[in-house]
Amino acid sequence: MKAKLSNASQWILTAIISLLGFSGCSKEEEMRCMYGSPTTDYKAEGYITDEAGNPIEGICVKVEIFDNLNGSQIKTVYSGGDGLFITPKYRNQHILSLTATDVDGDKNGGEFNDKKINLQNMQPDQDKTNADGWYQGVKTYNVDIQLTKKPADNE
Repeated sequence: MKAKLSNASQWILTAIISLLGFSGCSKEEEMRCMYGSPTTDYKAEGYITDEAGNPIEGICVKVEIFDNLNGSQIKTVYSGGDGLFITPKYRNQHILSLTATDVDGDKNGGEFNDKKINLQNMQPDQDKTNADGWYQGVKTYNVDIQLTKKPADNE
């Protein structure tokens, strides 16, 4: 009697499990398998102005980026006639800091002191417009940099 009950319960459990398994194989929803890790693009943009709010053209912006594979690197971009600078998008490379340096001397309103902006504690704006699957979109640091003039030498 015990063996019959055991055989019957095995058959019933097998039937239930089989039905559950087949119901999970519906073609209505296809499961996507994704391999890899999440990716994000990082960029920075803003305006470089003097103390009066006038745009400064030709300022070199050194962009310190970091990734786990290559470590820390420095890239450069320059401000345009309206003072605007825009870095390229760096895939999975966090932007650590921006350093604005006057490299053209007296042109464009005089000589200006360097200014470094640490971005590690800033929260970037995130654009998820093109985010899909592992790609999480673009994180943009909006940074306006105001430079001060170097004091004139009285020699």
